[in-house]
Amino acid sequence: MRFANYVVAVGTVTSLMLTGVMVAAAETRVDLARPAITTATSDLMPESELLDAGEIRPLEDVSDCKFNLDWPHNSGHVAGNVTSNAVINCNSKKKYLGVETYLYRESSNPGYFKLVAQNSAVNNSGNGSYVSAAAALGCVSARYYAKAEFLMVEGNDARHERTHKTPVTQVNC
Repeated sequence: MRFANYVVAVGTVTSLMLTGVMVAAAETRVDLARPAITTATSDLMPESELLDAGEIRPLEDVSDCKFNLDWPHNSGHVAGNVTSNAVINCNSKKKYLGVETYLYRESSNPGYFKLVAQNSAVNNSGNGSYVSAAAALGCVSARYYAKAEFLMVEGNDARHERTHKTPVTQVNC
């Protein structure tokens, strides 16, 4: 999946428009103090398809920015949650920063995973240097996998898109 479009706006809330994800049913919680978090029940995906989704890159330098995706783990911020956080952290201001984080959990059918949480965030103020989005949900002891889509646009409109993924990781609650 890739970012289909981005909008630069000052003083308005702009949503990240993405293509490529089909979710059969979703329950979304919106809190004005936090970004929207979606918990989804989607069709199962075999582990082999997840592993082909992109390269494992836990930390990568792009221009003067670091793109990072945490492996799924027990949250240190919210007890009882499993989480994976994607971050873009730059040394200079950027025109646009956006990240979409996906968390998958192995289903009762071993070797098959389903999307269980996703979250996105943007910093489109034109003077931002940081953005993060954590996909999280109540912990169930299982194998998890995380993926993130990153987009950074520099002042000269140079676009940098990346897909990061984690290996499948056991998380025990």
